Amino acid sequence: MTDDNESTLHRLTTGGFARRLELSRLGLRYGSRAVGQSLRERFSHDEAAALARRRENIRFFIEELGRLKGSVVKIGQLMATYGDYLLPPEVAEALHSLEDNTPPMSWAAIRGALQKELDSYRLAELDIDRQPLAAASLGQVHRARVEVSGEELCVKVQYPGVDRTIDADFQAVMALMRISRLLESTRNIDDWFGDIRQLLHKEVDYQQERRDLDFVAGKLCEDSRYIVPRSSARYSTMRVLTMSYEPSLAVAAPEVLALSQARRNALGEAVLHLFLLELFSWQRMQTDPNFGNYRVRIDPRGRRDQLVLLDFGAMRLLPSQFAGQFCEMMVAAYRQDREAFLRCSIGLGFMKAHFPEEVLESFVDIGLDIAEPLRKPSQQLPAEALSADGLRYDWRNSNLPKRVAKKAVAASMSKYFALPPKDFLYVMRKLMGVYALIAHFGAVFDGEAVFAPFVDSWASDKDTDIQR
Repeated sequence: MTDDNESTLHRLTTGGFARRLELSRLGLRYGSRAVGQSLRERFSHDEAAALARRRENIRFFIEELGRLKGSVVKIGQLMATYGDYLLPPEVAEALHSLEDNTPPMSWAAIRGALQKELDSYRLAELDIDRQPLAAASLGQVHRARVEVSGEELCVKVQYPGVDRTIDADFQAVMALMRISRLLESTRNIDDWFGDIRQLLHKEVDYQQERRDLDFVAGKLCEDSRYIVPRSSARYSTMRVLTMSYEPSLAVAAPEVLALSQARRNALGEAVLHLFLLELFSWQRMQTDPNFGNYRVRIDPRGRRDQLVLLDFGAMRLLPSQFAGQFCEMMVAAYRQDREAFLRCSIGLGFMKAHFPEEVLESFVDIGLDIAEPLRKPSQQLPAEALSADGLRYDWRNSNLPKRVAKKAVAASMSKYFALPPKDFLYVMRKLMGVYALIAHFGAVFDGEAVFAPFVDSWASDKDTDIQR
């Protein structure tokens, strides 16, 4: 089998000087376009045309940024995922188009990395397919088989040197975006993106990812709704993560979307239940909302299809105080307890008690809307959010994410808007991703049936704490 073609990468540019040079060249190219735009604006009063040219220049910048590969692509993706409140709308929109379409590394480069990490003895025990199953910005995955036992594995290999480029790439990208006036420097923004840099370092620590994988596998081992790959300590290192191969289909596969309504409902319920487990029970959450982190194993007998859970590089420990307050906010929104919800939002620093009443009420309205699918369906909901019999929530037709986003964007324009705490934004991004995945399945079910047991357990624990 040949593995060399025009789209195959043989190496990434990982030297600090070379990376800075590439980014500097990008800055010069973008700068020349921006100067031209500025001159045209000076002699033109067409604001619509000026905005269109600005969007075009920003798209050019983001597309060129994506060509640099490695951690630069991941930095852009993380900015897109968590930067909607921090970046100008046209910049955030362009970053969302930044796809993880890195071509695979050549087999020679990957084999060299494996030899360095696993040594020739362990590597000789594996028959590894040279053709990758998937290639991303930081590494790629190959299917493998243990020669002696026949066990099927997946080997996730980090690209050579990519972990050494993170800090230099991050500083260069941030500086370039500031110089290009795509990002303003404030204490809040610097703190936010500093946290994203730490998250990126965590994603290239495959030993930590293996520990998180093992944690989730242990927690879900007796729940037949989920499949979590088993890690292999023998074939794993800081830069190689090996786990069991779990046959499954992408959530967008036609076979998955063709499942009966009841089976798609069950998948949606499993997605919601997992999120609530992470928040209420574990206080430890996989915060990446990417659909690619979920796959589906279809039961040929038609009884119980299963969610296959992948990629735990973005697992995050939630501070206990924050997790407690967030759970209290969700319960208050579920119960439509406006006073309790507002009290929690003030405690988390979103709102201040002295803000105008209409500002406070608007924020509470957004919070109660977010909990809409978790309450018993009623005629108070928009007609499109209900099933034909009015007894279940129609996750796709409810159009909830867009309705919430519209109100949230309007609220963020207010001078009273406060940048959300980092942990809050991570959890909310995950929750919106969960809602979107359930809608993708076209699920129609009563969310309260899934949420109520968590509310009861939370209330019981709170009563116990009070009695102590």
